[in-house]
Amino acid sequence: MRILNPIPFTLLLTLTSSFLRADLKAQISDAPPLDKPYQRTHKIERLNHDIENPFWRRETKNNVHDLLKKQSPVKSQMSRGTCSIFSATALVEFLLQQTHQSDLSFDLSEEWLEYTALNGKTTDGSSAPQNFNAIIKHGMVRENTMPYIGDDWTLNNTALAQSRCGNLPLTFQKSCLVIHHDPRLLYTPVMAITDSQFKNARLESLKFVTRYSPKIRETDIYTEEQAKDILDNGMPVILEVDFYFGAWNHRGADNLGIDRDLTHWKKGIVFHPIPQSLDEINSRKNPSGHSVLVVGYDDNVVVTKNIKMKDGSTKTVSLKGVYYFKNSWGTDNFATEFEIDGVKYPGYGMIAQDYAHEHGAFYSLSL
Repeated sequence: MRILNPIPFTLLLTLTSSFLRADLKAQISDAPPLDKPYQRTHKIERLNHDIENPFWRRETKNNVHDLLKKQSPVKSQMSRGTCSIFSATALVEFLLQQTHQSDLSFDLSEEWLEYTALNGKTTDGSSAPQNFNAIIKHGMVRENTMPYIGDDWTLNNTALAQSRCGNLPLTFQKSCLVIHHDPRLLYTPVMAITDSQFKNARLESLKFVTRYSPKIRETDIYTEEQAKDILDNGMPVILEVDFYFGAWNHRGADNLGIDRDLTHWKKGIVFHPIPQSLDEINSRKNPSGHSVLVVGYDDNVVVTKNIKMKDGSTKTVSLKGVYYFKNSWGTDNFATEFEIDGVKYPGYGMIAQDYAHEHGAFYSLSL
């Protein structure tokens, strides 16, 4: 009998490590970090409709394909809870692209906005109003001026984290690990900053503030009709929602005893936490929020899902009307098969309008 040579231990260890890294990457992309629950200042007033006919809508849709052509590429927040940072950055990228400015790249730095919006904070998690205020006050810079770092330094103390934050006093160190730079640098005189990357970012942000901040106008959206009118006029809006793990088919649902629909995950379909469903009840044990950039809507699209109820039964529910959105989870896991009218847009998705209206808030910005 011929005995095969055993696999060398070092090779086995290398292969095992590779598989573990690949599995960890898959888990992160299948369970992206979320924001803390949002403190909403307003709710959406629904259009009047016949409660006896849940399929009533104004039966319209916006020119979503035209709006999609004007979007910057889908990005990934990776292992940091920065979804609202990404949605706000995507909105400003769109606004700059619309003004056809040639002196500022349309690829802006989420790293800079995270730094300014959460300066002094010791945990991740922002919101549209907080981000808008930071943009107006501290501006934006290009991605290549301050590239985004996807590592969560509060969990993974990298060499760069040690270099930037390790020697700071504890109060500033905790914030540095969240925003990746010494928080004091934001208010240090520019010429006194020795970090060349950060000095360039400060100088660039000052130019943005001078040129654009006086023109920026933020708008809270109070009605469904107002949100759709803005989309009809070719402008995206930000949606921040309470996160329900089953509706999103997020990996976190597994730990909460909530069923996932992996077909919906791949197709980018986000349903609704139906009252008395396990999703509605169990997701509240881990309250979270998520922020996306809404680029369109279609009142005629019907989505259907089998929902596990509190009493153990399964209920088939159909909902009419969706919003189309740009997400910040990359293009290689969530919504890899998402499409509109047969055209594929990986990394985008659709969310039931009922979910957005009942558990979310919309925000708009103009430049």
